[in-house]
Amino acid sequence: MRNSAARFICTWAVLCCYSSIMLFSGCGTKSEPEQETNSKALESLPTTHLEPVTPADQLALAYKYYLGENVAANHGRAAMLFRKAADNGSSEAQFALGCMHQNGQGVTQNYLKAAKWYLKSAQAGNANGQYLIGLSLKEGSGVPKDPIESYKWIHLAAQQGLDKKHIEARDQLALLLTPPMVAEGKRRADQFMMYQGVGN
Repeated sequence: MRNSAARFICTWAVLCCYSSIMLFSGCGTKSEPEQETNSKALESLPTTHLEPVTPADQLALAYKYYLGENVAANHGRAAMLFRKAADNGSSEAQFALGCMHQNGQGVTQNYLKAAKWYLKSAQAGNANGQYLIGLSLKEGSGVPKDPIESYKWIHLAAQQGLDKKHIEARDQLALLLTPPMVAEGKRRADQFMMYQGVGN
């Protein structure tokens, strides 16, 4: 019994020494052309199994799935990635998720959830989110109609000056409201910027 245990230990020690010598002497390493070929093969493999960590990476991959850029279009996967980025504070992802809920792309159509995500995006300072929550409030889509809150959000979007349609919508809405309603909407917009606006 002692001999068999000693023989096992000796065999194990010799194998460890032998593998250490081979490892450190370069045996078993691949030549540079072979390594280069293998690394190119690895690069060509799809990396979709790796989940992006940052909101920016989640957003970028979500757009790829949404648009079908370099991957098969998959609105369900895009919605999942937009949701991760939205939960991590991306106002652009919150806006995109609102659009997906409004249109029923990759998720069940739900105007309440669309308005919820538009509002989150709007509160984070996203002009498109402000514009669409304003339209939702104007039409009563997913939220109760509120012309003053509608004017507030559309006015905030227009103030950013990123899109002419925001300015046109604000000006058209102002024609439908009384001057006191417009003044109250502007006051609420100013209050938002003072107390809740981005950077405060």
